[in-house]
Amino acid sequence: MTAQRRLARGLVLATSGLVLVLACADLAAAQTCAAPRALVDTAVGIKYCADPAFAAVIDASVAKIRQEISAQRQAGRLVIYASTPISPRGGGVEKVNIDIAASVKARLEKSYGGHAWVLNPGVYQLPKVGGHDAGGGEYMVLWTRVLGGDDGAGRDIDMTHFTGPGDMRAFFSCGGNDLTGCLTHWLDTRSGTDADIRRVADNADARRAFLRYYTLRASVAYSAGSHDEWNIVVRINRKRRLGDQIAVFFDGRSASPAEMETEVSPGYETR
Repeated sequence: MTAQRRLARGLVLATSGLVLVLACADLAAAQTCAAPRALVDTAVGIKYCADPAFAAVIDASVAKIRQEISAQRQAGRLVIYASTPISPRGGGVEKVNIDIAASVKARLEKSYGGHAWVLNPGVYQLPKVGGHDAGGGEYMVLWTRVLGGDDGAGRDIDMTHFTGPGDMRAFFSCGGNDLTGCLTHWLDTRSGTDADIRRVADNADARRAFLRYYTLRASVAYSAGSHDEWNIVVRINRKRRLGDQIAVFFDGRSASPAEMETEVSPGYETR
């Protein structure tokens, strides 16, 4: 081997080694959590940054919710997990979203009848720990464990419903025409008896954000937690044979096979 070839080979090996080191460094950086949060793996293979201080309250909440699910299953009911955006991300109002989640639960239970029970995650709030509120990572550790179970196969859940524009319009009693007018009427009417909503109605920027969100974005498509929940269900269904998968609905319609098996961009997941 000539000196030039030895030099060229050495440069290639050195470059390859540098690329590998940089790739490993990037991977480590991508999976590093800011203190006090630490990386938490789950049975479905999704990881989150969560504060270890919340581990005990998450364990207690998981146990409580599993008991409720077990009671419903023993009563012969199908269990439906309803994913509805709660946070004000994108211009929504948390108080309104909580009401929407409750209305989705009521409407689904009426539609499916007495042999179905809808699990509404919005009613389960983790208590403060050390004076701090739980964040998205802590909540997603909780709901990944509820959805996936200990083995990641999701045997406690029969169906998932992901809230869409139609679900939210039903809450506001808005039909197919003049949606902005309908939402404006709801906002003005509700503001007469609700001080929190009045603050939205009386602020020009907040009012515009309200109309933009509930007219154009009223969907799990803009929710970080719902994105993770969708990916959790995709991971679960990949573990289960065809015909034994969790049913997936979006905005009242059954998801197509392609949708059921396609992940979306992560929300709180750490990659």
